[in-house]
Amino acid sequence: MPDQKKGDDLVIFDTYVNDADAYIAKGVLETNGIPCIINNEIFSSVYPVTLSPWGAIKLLVFRRDLEKAHQIMESKPLPGQEEDQV
Repeated sequence: MPDQKKGDDLVIFDTYVNDADAYIAKGVLETNGIPCIINNEIFSSVYPVTLSPWGAIKLLVFRRDLEKAHQIMESKPLPGQEEDQV
């Protein structure tokens, strides 16, 4: 697609071993204005092979939003992540 802008292509933001973690991250990003898509959730629920690349659930964002998405997730720890103690 030669007329597609470079920032409009989807890139992998992160991969998850279960859909709950992927949906939590998706909710955090979307709440902060970053549109995203979960990919591979059906395959991973039918074939729970979480130790292989085929079972990983991928969270995709637009390339233009990738850096902002990383900043958001670093500033908002998910359950199980420790906050830096100051």
